[in-house]
Amino acid sequence: MFDFLKREKKPNPDATRLLASILVVYPTIQSVTYESKDGMLELSFALNGKFSHNDFEDFLKYVAESVETFHHLEGMGGASIELNVEGVYGTCFLNVRRDVATLTFRELSLLTELAANYFGENLIEDLDGIPDEDYIMEQEDFLEQYLNNMRQLRVDGKLVGVRERERVVVYAR
Repeated sequence: MFDFLKREKKPNPDATRLLASILVVYPTIQSVTYESKDGMLELSFALNGKFSHNDFEDFLKYVAESVETFHHLEGMGGASIELNVEGVYGTCFLNVRRDVATLTFRELSLLTELAANYFGENLIEDLDGIPDEDYIMEQEDFLEQYLNNMRQLRVDGKLVGVRERERVVVYAR
């Protein structure tokens, strides 16, 4: 009867800040999802153009080899990464799922650079309302801290961060 009196559990502030910081620092990432049940973070890149199945297969191989090499150089083992594509013509989405337990800020930067280098101008980038460089550098420092906190804290549920014009919105599902 008085459902408005029930308080919903608020999402972990570090998890919320992590998703928001990723979207602020990387304008090529259109949405970020964190799923607590499997500890995975999904980054979605939007692409505009006409692509063949082979384009995506080549990109997936390119990313897999690059990330494997990166993990080898960083001495990481057991990292989980999944890649998939939704759509082929017009606007499509490239989704990268990565476990938070071993994800680093440097790898996030690598993944965004790989997408930008491979797809070039076809990669949709939100350049509206990008904060100044000092703010971005501050967010980069926080990003590593939030990733470390996510490894140590128990975060329940599912969080989704999206771009909404000049804003970033993070909500719990």
